[in-house]
Amino acid sequence: MIFSKIIISWALFIFNAFQVDSDYSTEYIGVYRGNSLFIQNPYQNESSNYCITKIDLNGKALNLNYQLSALILDFNKIDLFSPVSIKIFYNDSLCNPIVINPDAIFYHSNFRFNKLAVSDTLLEWETQGEHGKGNYSIERLYDGLWEHIAEIKSTSKFEKSSYGITPVLVPGANKFRIKYDFDNDKYLYSQELDYEYYPSPVIFSINDSNELIKLSRKAHYEVYDAGSTLVMEGDGIVINISKLKEGDYVIYFDGIAPTGFSKKN
Repeated sequence: MIFSKIIISWALFIFNAFQVDSDYSTEYIGVYRGNSLFIQNPYQNESSNYCITKIDLNGKALNLNYQLSALILDFNKIDLFSPVSIKIFYNDSLCNPIVINPDAIFYHSNFRFNKLAVSDTLLEWETQGEHGKGNYSIERLYDGLWEHIAEIKSTSKFEKSSYGITPVLVPGANKFRIKYDFDNDKYLYSQELDYEYYPSPVIFSINDSNELIKLSRKAHYEVYDAGSTLVMEGDGIVINISKLKEGDYVIYFDGIAPTGFSKKN
């Protein structure tokens, strides 16, 4: 049995190991630094085939012409300094695909994310090896693009540091990542965090003075008038509607389940 795995030292995980698995595959883990990766694909006279049968990038098969002696990985649509995993599959134990320039995804750094976790109320992370002054930008994937949602200054400690924010969640699938900025605009990304969020329904009531709407839980709300014009928006557990004109309104909680109410003066 052949078992091999190469884990290259990089910003998020610092390992130095080499092993091969029974499916004849070799894995390289690192950071995309803007350079292409060149892989030698030997031709086997015995089988009249090239060595490599498939290459996965971050778990997805690449559409490459494997009938070539040299393959190029350009990392299309991968953000700079994002984690990358390249798994090379080959057809037998005598095959020996070679990455010509493994330094392309090396990232020598003492910094790493030790822990990442997200829940309904907390997005938290632990780090070690911070480089002087820096900050963390928290990003959420929205409509296919990463958007900045929060920022926290680093404690600038080489030993372990812990951080946390209250995440902005939308019903359904949520995806986050953390960007560590340090040393004159150098930066590193954490792994991506996936979280499925299905909040409990919001129950609301209007007080006797018709000035406050009280919610059963904190939620993002949008209030529209009878002409479908957005008149109020925010986050909270109490909504002050004292300045609304008399009339009928529609309110959305977390972008779903529209409900109507009437404002009386």
